[in-house]
Amino acid sequence: MATTTKIFTEKETNNWFKACIALNMAKEGLTNFVVTELKNVLNAVGISCGQCSIENLMPCPTQGLCNKRKPYKCTFHTSHQPKSCQSCDQVKQNIKSLHRFNGPSWRNSKAERWATDPWEIGKCYLPPDGYSDVSSVHDSDFNGVISILLNCTHFQACLSPACLSPPPPDKQCPLEKIRQIGRDVRHTADCKVTDADLQDYFKTLATFLADPICLLHETSATDARRKLSDLQNDRLSLTELGELLKEANQTITRAKEVGERLSKEAERTLTEGLDTLEATIQAGVQRVQSEIMDSIVRIKQAANEKGQDDFERGVADLLRRLKDHYRDTVSFVPLSTLDPSHDKQVHDIYASPKIHRMKIENGGRRTKQEQVLTYKDFFYRDNQLSRRTYLQGDAGSGKTTFVAKLVNDWCNVQASSMNSTKEQTALVDVDTLQKFKFVFFISLRDSRNQACVVQMIKTQLIDKTFADSEAEDAYKLVLQIMKTSTCLIIQDGLDEWPGEDVVPSMAGIPKDHCIVLTTSRPWKLTDERIRNSQIDILLDLEGISDPEAFNEKVLRCLLHESNDLKETVKQFKEFLRSHNLQSISVSPMLHALIICTWVEGIAERLSGSSLCELYTILLESLCKKANPLISHFNRSEPLPVNCFSRSRYIKPNMQHIHDISKAAFSFVFSNEREMSIVFNEIKLSEYLSDNTQEFALKSGLLSIRKRTNRIDNTCSFVHKSVQEFLAAFYISGHVDVINSIISGYLERHHDSYLDIFQVFVFLCGMNITAANELSELMNVQDIAQGHEVHNFDEDYFLLRESSFQRCVVSGYKEAEANKTTPVHLHLSHFCFLDDHVEDVYRIWAMNTSRARSLSVCHFPNKHLILCSQDASSARWKGLRSSLTRARDNPGPSASKTQREVNSSASFNLSLSHHLEQLNIVQLNLKYNVTMQPNALVGLKNLKSLGLIFVKCKGLDLSRCNKLEHLCLEIDVILKPNALVGLKKLNHLKLTNVLCKGLALSSCHNLERLILEYGVTLHPNALVGLKNLKYINIRYFKSEALAIDLSSCVNVEELKLTGGIIVRPNALIGMKKLKLLTLGCTYESITLKRETFPSVCLRNLLSTLLTSDHEVKNCGITSSEQCAFRRSLKCVYAAITIYLNNTIRITLNGYAFPVLCEAMHGLRIKSLSLGNICESLRIQHGTSFLQSLRSLSLLETLTMHLPTYIDIQLPQSLKHVTLFYNILSSSQLRDLVNKLSALSGPLDCRIEFPTEEYILIKEELKARERVKVKRFRIYDRSVDIDHGTTSAWSLRCDVVDDGGHSAEIAYAEFYDNKCL
Repeated sequence: MATTTKIFTEKETNNWFKACIALNMAKEGLTNFVVTELKNVLNAVGISCGQCSIENLMPCPTQGLCNKRKPYKCTFHTSHQPKSCQSCDQVKQNIKSLHRFNGPSWRNSKAERWATDPWEIGKCYLPPDGYSDVSSVHDSDFNGVISILLNCTHFQACLSPACLSPPPPDKQCPLEKIRQIGRDVRHTADCKVTDADLQDYFKTLATFLADPICLLHETSATDARRKLSDLQNDRLSLTELGELLKEANQTITRAKEVGERLSKEAERTLTEGLDTLEATIQAGVQRVQSEIMDSIVRIKQAANEKGQDDFERGVADLLRRLKDHYRDTVSFVPLSTLDPSHDKQVHDIYASPKIHRMKIENGGRRTKQEQVLTYKDFFYRDNQLSRRTYLQGDAGSGKTTFVAKLVNDWCNVQASSMNSTKEQTALVDVDTLQKFKFVFFISLRDSRNQACVVQMIKTQLIDKTFADSEAEDAYKLVLQIMKTSTCLIIQDGLDEWPGEDVVPSMAGIPKDHCIVLTTSRPWKLTDERIRNSQIDILLDLEGISDPEAFNEKVLRCLLHESNDLKETVKQFKEFLRSHNLQSISVSPMLHALIICTWVEGIAERLSGSSLCELYTILLESLCKKANPLISHFNRSEPLPVNCFSRSRYIKPNMQHIHDISKAAFSFVFSNEREMSIVFNEIKLSEYLSDNTQEFALKSGLLSIRKRTNRIDNTCSFVHKSVQEFLAAFYISGHVDVINSIISGYLERHHDSYLDIFQVFVFLCGMNITAANELSELMNVQDIAQGHEVHNFDEDYFLLRESSFQRCVVSGYKEAEANKTTPVHLHLSHFCFLDDHVEDVYRIWAMNTSRARSLSVCHFPNKHLILCSQDASSARWKGLRSSLTRARDNPGPSASKTQREVNSSASFNLSLSHHLEQLNIVQLNLKYNVTMQPNALVGLKNLKSLGLIFVKCKGLDLSRCNKLEHLCLEIDVILKPNALVGLKKLNHLKLTNVLCKGLALSSCHNLERLILEYGVTLHPNALVGLKNLKYINIRYFKSEALAIDLSSCVNVEELKLTGGIIVRPNALIGMKKLKLLTLGCTYESITLKRETFPSVCLRNLLSTLLTSDHEVKNCGITSSEQCAFRRSLKCVYAAITIYLNNTIRITLNGYAFPVLCEAMHGLRIKSLSLGNICESLRIQHGTSFLQSLRSLSLLETLTMHLPTYIDIQLPQSLKHVTLFYNILSSSQLRDLVNKLSALSGPLDCRIEFPTEEYILIKEELKARERVKVKRFRIYDRSVDIDHGTTSAWSLRCDVVDDGGHSAEIAYAEFYDNKCL
């Protein structure tokens, strides 16, 4: 019997009621289909172990799950802690990979059931809230079922493509429209649906249930379609209507959705309808109406989902817009600087880069490490995501192109196949980029007037991808995303950003979620304001790793398809070889330029590897675009610069070039540094006429950009290096500007002499006289900046090439390539490392008299000689006569002489009167480094000297009166009085230096002394050295070394190792001692009773106990023969003394007599012996027990013992903590008797392993003088997979009075480190 569904007086309200029923019908029609496919999903993700909970699998903290409201307490990980499970972790990863938006709702799911219940897998694709207790698909609601179809990509193959096109979360997606029907019905404010909307609902749902892939022949779906038709045409029976209402109510009730209540108007409307329904279908229907009311209330309670839905839609929309923006802009790069408009997809021309990780040593030295081949190496260190990565590279090395490739990879990371990685051998792990929900790419050269990164993001990204009315909401969304999702911020071109701070401000950007990648030229990263601690990962880009692959890619873009590509690549390779341009691959920009000009036939004029010639070709090509007239410079007229000699398109445009180069110079050396690279059009007009501006724009030398919301346009040169080339050209023809303008610029901006690195290099190739003059000014600035080579506190040399030396070497090589003379470049700080040694040596010859520091770490295939003028003159005479004989009498002997001469190099230091630092480190032991004894006689200003593996017999330091740092290691022989007169000597390190009876009496300023092997001191060598703070002497000769430490009252760290005699009570006066290490064998002198008796150690401890500061890890080492075997056992004691007469002694298992006797009768109030890693094994029980009982002031005692011993405790004790590895019930009884016998009240904590805890508890409760405040039983589980034990967990609290003092003692004791 059919019944009407018109149970409400208002038609639209009745429509809404029918829509509710229709949604439940549709859900029931999809239920069997979803259940079947979830079984397939379970098979696809794999089988879990069935033991791990979701808390076990989620790290703490995890965004969206963990909420630490109190310190160290997580509201999510309450009963289970994170752990590793290979099978479950794999299932978890597979679930995540099937989630369309990589955000499974983990809180909903019970991981223990993943192995058997497909629904628990399906719950991961439900909305995050309200579904944790829903036990099946049948018990879920319409929104839950549709969410699974949308979020789980497995269902893509089960539905027609039309259902998911366009893909979610696009609002036009048919499946998204279906979900929106459910939301519109649930979230309605007036419970009304129009006729048109209702009919559209029926049509949409019925069409979806008839999807031809799976649903068309699904029995439940077919039945649902029939019911929808009956409901639409009022053909439902009363019985069917009642069942549907009942099912709808049960579904909504079980869903447990949370939200706002119905409005009063909706309640009134529904009440009226329910009254009508009661009259229509008799009293039995009243229950159904009540259930309808409850169902509607439940539906309305989901209103709070709307905010989350809006956020998710906003995130998806922003993600789509950003990727579209990047694909249209960043993903395209110019093929070459010749024609910026001729751009290509980055993957069409990109070749694998040559990138190395740079290690920042403790002293700041940056050394090249392994090559970086993966994105993971870019952002991870020790498997931890690093927050700040810097990529440095010279001009044109490909930094901007690299980050464009990275952004492009991120945009396409979810693509099934990517063209960008097909031909690459490096950086193919694009899945690493999935870690970043968003990538925000900003060009710092385009944000020169902004200081804050979030403002740059708004200007460069939001304002360009959103309408003005949407921009503010989008900006707020970005800020919210940064707080919840892992994002990557790329700052490209730090060296082109002129902000007052060294880097842009990250204000408003959470540190926990935002990773920053910054690109820059190397000189910028030498700024002392960028601390080493602010660089988590430093990478160095050296161009491309496969030049031939790069050649092929670029040529493919330039040539017609009919050309033979392989043959053309071969021809170009030969061109590079014949012109000595193979090294051009370090600059992809210049490499592409050469390819383009070669294709056009221009590059054949190159005569060598000159940068000036390369940029001349670039300048010519650009000039040709604006004015193709050809004209040559005649030999009769003076050339502006040599590199223009064979040009054809420059002369007709010479006036324009002069004017543009003046503008380039003026902007580079502008007092307004923010306008040095990007400047406004008004400022440009001060230098260029309208005609010249038109030429610059047509040629491509300059470009103009429209600024957002600004009237004024911004201008810049096609590339910074082009501007620097033109600026150098202007200087070469106007040398007077060096003193009139540049000198003042360098004085005003003390660090700017490195900014003009490239200008200087170009100038060396154009006008070497001007470059010589400019180098003098730059060298003055470099000297003023200081150049600390040696960091003595860390006991190693910090040898690194300065940025200015690299600048001068590059300029020297450019001058050589252009054959400009005379070269006399100024440089005062020299460092010989692996690169360009021969060039540095030639520059040294020009600057011997002005050198301030000289460091030699590597001189390939050469024997080195350091000498004074006399020695070098004698050697030169010998060499000259040998060379003369070889020239006049060529033959085998002459050839041998020539080879000997060529295999050696000498440094004549006689003219280096300004030398302040000298460090020679020979790493290649195949070649010798020899220093003449008198080589340093003329170095009166020398302050720091370091020689390692340098042979010198009888080194004369008598004239080095200003010497402050001296480090000599291996192969040096000193006379006993070698250091006499060095009154300013502050740091001294001698390792494997031969000297017997070294005198230090005149070194009154000495603060740090390290003597290792080889050196013996005069018995009174340290007498009078009151400024000594650090002493480290390692002595292993057969005869004993006696030292007098009585004057060393300010020593803070003292380390003595080997056969050293320390006079009794020598350490007593060291009131400032913080670290003491005494290491020797038992048979040696230090700890032998007759020379270092226990009374000395006792006096030392007594003194330290009264100190006004803590003394940490005072180490004492001894070795003594075991009684039961002929071997030595090493005994180590680490003593830490705190304030208030508190001492902790950590032994490696043994207590030796000297220490036991030394403790006797000391005024110790708190004593801790042993730790959790090493229990205290008492070998000398009598002396130890006597010493323990003699501590009459002892109030607190903590000990970790392997077994029970009969301890005798002082009556002063108030707190005792004892830990036993083994303790029987009878021994516990005896221990409690002894503790009870003490006169005063005693708080005692005892821990031991036992299975008799019930018996022990009852016995302790029965004692009269014992009150049990706490009796706890702990368990420790074993991790079978890893063979380790987990943390202790409390099984039960048998007795607990609420006191917590014992917990504090436990924590303090167990927090101690194992030694």
